[in-house]
Amino acid sequence: MNPEVFSTVALAFETAGLVAFATSGALLAAERRMDIIGMIGLAVVTGTGGGMLRDVLIGATPVAALENWWMLIVACATGLLVFFLYRLIKRLHRAMLVFDAIGLGIFVVNGTLKAGLLGLNPVAGATVGLLTGVGGGIMRDVIAGDIPLVFKRDTTLYLTPALLGAALTATLFELGWAEWWATLIITLVVMAVRFASEFWGWRAPSLRTQALSIIQQPESDEADSKADGDGPRKKRRGKG
Repeated sequence: MNPEVFSTVALAFETAGLVAFATSGALLAAERRMDIIGMIGLAVVTGTGGGMLRDVLIGATPVAALENWWMLIVACATGLLVFFLYRLIKRLHRAMLVFDAIGLGIFVVNGTLKAGLLGLNPVAGATVGLLTGVGGGIMRDVIAGDIPLVFKRDTTLYLTPALLGAALTATLFELGWAEWWATLIITLVVMAVRFASEFWGWRAPSLRTQALSIIQQPESDEADSKADGDGPRKKRRGKG
């Protein structure tokens, strides 16, 4: 892909992905009963986190979100907009899923393209693209006090569509076929697989285990409590 064309496509992808991920962050903050500051903060982290991780991995520093101040402004404005339009946005069925899937598809492709343009091999480029796609969501979930969505056993396919999109993008870039329309198709494929897995309940294989209590009362403590009179007492027979 021509560097000038890449810059234009990358800018458009970056902006759309930033807004989508920032929206998902603000929606989660609202669900966790955060105030307006929390919503804006989580929007910024989610919208810029994946891109920051990408730039650090490929050595593109200062990272784009700090070098281009408009990205932070867009993320803040998105969080503020969600705050005022929350009730309207919430009417959209599974709103967070929709915006998260859009951000995932865009950031996976964008991260892989940028890594390839800087000379990384296809495997490294696909890895960077994968981490770009899931990085912001992981940061969002951790800050919100959740297990990251990508690691939950009952979560529908998340890493799989991201890995698929990164691999396809890296392959096309290596072959010199990474035109803007091809990358757009890959973005839509990632989103489609994510939506389809949610609709049909596709999940990666996992072990069915029971959750164990982290803190258990030692047997010695139970014995001590019985000795102190907390346990059942034997009835005393009175003398007749």
